[in-house]
Order: sequence, then C-alpha cells, then structure tokens
Amino acid sequence: MPEKSTGTDAMLPKKFKGLWCRALKLSHLSALNAETIALWAKDAGLDVQEVVEKRVGAFRPIPAVALTVAGNTAYFPTISATDDPAWVESRRAHERIAAIWSKAEWFESLWVPRGQIGPLLVAVEHRSKEEAIIQFDYHTSTIYTLAFQAVCIAQLISKSRTLAPFYPIVREAYLAFYAGHRASSIAALIPVMEGALQRISVENGNLHVAEQIDRVIDRACGLAARISFDCNWVPDEYTTTEYLYGQDERVFIFETFRQWLKDVFFRNTDKYEGVTWLNRHLFAHGTSTDWANDGNFRRLVVALATFGVIESWHDESNSVPMLLPEMNNDSVLLWQQAQLQAQGQLALRMLEQQNYQKYGQIVPPRPTDDGSLLRKAYLTDECIKDLVRPLRDAGWDVEMGEPDEQALKMKVIARGGGTEIHVGLLFSCATDTEIYRELAKSCIAILYLGPPDVQKAFTQGINVHVGPVAGWQPPRAPRLP
Repeated sequence: MPEKSTGTDAMLPKKFKGLWCRALKLSHLSALNAETIALWAKDAGLDVQEVVEKRVGAFRPIPAVALTVAGNTAYFPTISATDDPAWVESRRAHERIAAIWSKAEWFESLWVPRGQIGPLLVAVEHRSKEEAIIQFDYHTSTIYTLAFQAVCIAQLISKSRTLAPFYPIVREAYLAFYAGHRASSIAALIPVMEGALQRISVENGNLHVAEQIDRVIDRACGLAARISFDCNWVPDEYTTTEYLYGQDERVFIFETFRQWLKDVFFRNTDKYEGVTWLNRHLFAHGTSTDWANDGNFRRLVVALATFGVIESWHDESNSVPMLLPEMNNDSVLLWQQAQLQAQGQLALRMLEQQNYQKYGQIVPPRPTDDGSLLRKAYLTDECIKDLVRPLRDAGWDVEMGEPDEQALKMKVIARGGGTEIHVGLLFSCATDTEIYRELAKSCIAILYLGPPDVQKAFTQGINVHVGPVAGWQPPRAPRLP
C-alpha cells in the first residue's frame, strides 16, 4: 500500500510557490541559482535533500534549479516564460507550421517522419488553398499508404476504448473503399468521428461540441505538461498550452488537432470556408457532396487513429501509442485483403467498361471517380493495338499523343514519304458533336472504340471518315520518289 501524504507533503506546493514568488522579485531570473534556492528553502523551514542546476523539460529543455525536499522535487526555471528569446523563436516557428497545416485543413501528423513532413509543408506553404489541397493529397497518397492505413485500423483504432466498438465498421469501410465503394466508405466514417468525441468523456456529453473538444484536449495537454516536467512541481506559467505550444511536440500536435476539429470538421456550415468539404454539418445536412473524394478517406482514417491517442492521454490509459508500431499479422492480413479487393475491383471495372462499350458508351461517373484513369489506360492500350500497329504495318512512322483530361479522345500523327496525316481516336461513339468537329479540322479520319451507337446523331456535318477503329484500314504510306 502506498504511504499516505503527510501534512508536510501537502504543504510543499504552497512552500514551492512561495519560493517562486520570491524568485520573481529578482531583477532577472538568470540570477537564480542553487545556492540561493537552498538558502531560501532553509529559511522556509524545509529539509533540503538536494539542490542542483539542470536542464528540464522534454523536447526543448530549459535551465532550472531542481530542489528536492522530503522526496518531492520542484523545478524553478531560470528563464522567463514569456520573453525568453529561444522560446519566442520556437513559438513563432510553430505558429508558422500551424498556419501551413491550417491551409491544408489538417494538423501536425503523428507517426510520420520529419523527412516526409518537410517536403509536404514546403509544397503547401506558398500556394492558394485549392493548390495546397492538391499538393497535400499528392504527398499524403505516398505517406498514408494502404499499409499505413491498415496499421492505423488494426493496431491503433482497434486498441482504443472509444473506437473499438466501431472497429468492424472502420475495417469494412477500408475494404469497401478499395473495392470501389469510395463515397459509401467515407460516409460511414464521418459519424464515427462524432461518436469518438462523445464517447471519450461521457461527462461532457451535454456540453456544446466546441466545449467538449476543449475539455478533452485540455486534459490531454495537461498530462503532456506533467510528463514534460517529470511530474514534478513547476510554476503554473510553464505548464500552459500557450507556453508548451512551442516547447512540447505532443502539445503542439494536440493543439493543431483541436484547431482542425473546430475550424474544419465541426465548423458550422455558414462559417466553413475550406476546400476539402470534410465537414460534419455539410455531410449531415446534404449541403454538399464535395466531401466524397479519395483524400478525405485517408484523412478520416488518420484522424480516427489520432482520436485514439487523444483518448489515451485524456484517460492516461496509454492504449494507443504515439509511435507507429511495426506491422503485425492483423495489419498485414488486412492490408493483403485490401490489395485483393483492389485487384478484383480492377477486373470488375474492366468487365463493366466492356459491357458499356458494346453500346458505344462510357461507365457513368461515381462521386469519387469519374473513370478517367481507367479510360485513359484502356484508350491508350486500344490505340496501340488497333491504330498505331496497323499504321506502322502500312509503312507510317507514328507519333502517339496523350489522352485528354477526361480520356475521351486522343490523336496520332503518321508521317511517311513527305506526307503527314492525323487520325483521331474517341473512347466511344457517343461523344459530344463538338469533339467530332474539333478533330475534323485536322484529321483525315475519326475513329472510336466499340461498335456504332446512333453514330449519325453525333456526326452530323462531319465531312471526314467516321467509324469503329477495328474496321478501319489505314492507307499505305507514300514512297519517296
């Protein structure tokens, strides 16, 4: 059984505070030293065991005098909590980084090496909001990978008291996302975010969301502050989030997560000014469907895992680590399962496209995928097989262009015997007439994949050859005299 605190132990914080008040009367805290503290402590009737000068605090230690009395230690910093040049510089640096994260509508990331975070921040800092999000999604697609997400779900989210009940839903959403049901997967995770906040601290359930967020984050920051100073006594001004924002990396992470929750995810609809549209109210009230994009699924998985860390520091349970664990069998199997889903989805999409191709059409777009990547791959392959090879067999040197952004059209240039011809290739017969007219200005023929499908309805006024690429016989390249 632990020993009960004596009356002397209970009085020590007041004694320590008295010594600190005396220190603040010095002309400058740098004048404080071990001899002075030892003398003051004895004057206050304390039985001094040890007094040493040392650097204290995690991440960015500060100079202090450590006084030990009756097995209890107090730290008396010898630099100011408000105007120390090193602290001011660190604070400004962290505010700059936080501003970049705010532009990207995100927060300081856990589990990601600085070597990966640095290029992301550089890419985002001097761009517009829209360009910043594009850069963020590009960089995080190589950071929050399929395997990274599997670890977050199987080894972090599953360990959280708050999130464990939602683990089957998160796991299924992950598999469904890579099986092609992307919008549905994102929609399944948004309510889990709100549930996580409410379940972390039941006693805060009747408070406004912003107050719930503050209560939870404040408590997590409080534990970080105590641990930062080895759970020893330290003046209150050195344990505030204002001070530790630039000193303790954990507090900085928690604070930027707080701001993301307030300014983005739980922001009132009329005040939301972001670009990602990952907002609980926009989703719940059907104000916008722009939340349905690939990047938001990665964001939600990482945000939920971060909630698990917040819970661990709120409850002091340490159930979800701040360091990314090595993949275990659970996450490896989940990762492999997602890969199988993705491979099966690719085969299914090709079959779907072939079915639509029979009718000269393209597969209708989905909220998170307009099908352009699949069309681009298919259009390029078919162009090589059914257009480039026959032209080369006919004696032409062929230059193949790139598909357009929507992968609806592309063009090839054939040269031979001092002659140059252009041929257009469309993904389907049922293509807008304006695209036919555009190609007709430079092409001797406009071809398309698949069979004819009411071709005349799309080609009125077109005076060049139009037809299926599979049925076109290219002319022979002329020979030089």
